[in-house]
Amino acid sequence: MAAEEAVFLDYKKNTCNYKGYRHAAHALIYCKMAPSNEKMKHAVMMQLRFDGTLGFPGGFVDGGENLENGLNRELYEEIGLTQANHFTETDYFGSWYHEHIRLMDHFYVKKLTENDFVKLENRTLECHDWGGETMGIIRVPLQKSSKNPNFYSLSQFFQHNFIGNAKHQLIQVLVEKNILPAVDVQDASVNLINNV
Repeated sequence: MAAEEAVFLDYKKNTCNYKGYRHAAHALIYCKMAPSNEKMKHAVMMQLRFDGTLGFPGGFVDGGENLENGLNRELYEEIGLTQANHFTETDYFGSWYHEHIRLMDHFYVKKLTENDFVKLENRTLECHDWGGETMGIIRVPLQKSSKNPNFYSLSQFFQHNFIGNAKHQLIQVLVEKNILPAVDVQDASVNLINNV
């Protein structure tokens, strides 16, 4: 499914009223790194899915579940998210609907402490869905190249195969949450186009 086929809604109001649509919820989790880490100022978590694509942890919301409960259940199964770091309505970022497959995808963003982020990374190997639905987690490479300080390794990362509109979601959050300067994200995107 191409990203341009998904329509972004920056509000959750009435999105559950889409009759006949399945609902999914996914999450981008990130942290600010300690000042001693000169290469990476932030860490952003993504996962390698069972189908070889990159995406964000989460999944389908079961009938009778609200969005946050469904998301937190999926995050516990896939990455071991504990109740202390559960997602709430305040973490809601936006929704995309995919009319051709009758899917409403709700997206959440949460900033953790570096300590909680690392603990979460370490717990993933013990999770129920590891080795089945998910093949592991990765950090998005946000550092500049040591060989060329004007080049982010992010442009190479963008060449991977992403599920649905996950690449678009990543770019939008990197800019809107000031994880990377917008000009740097734009440069990484331009480098991708020039290298294809």
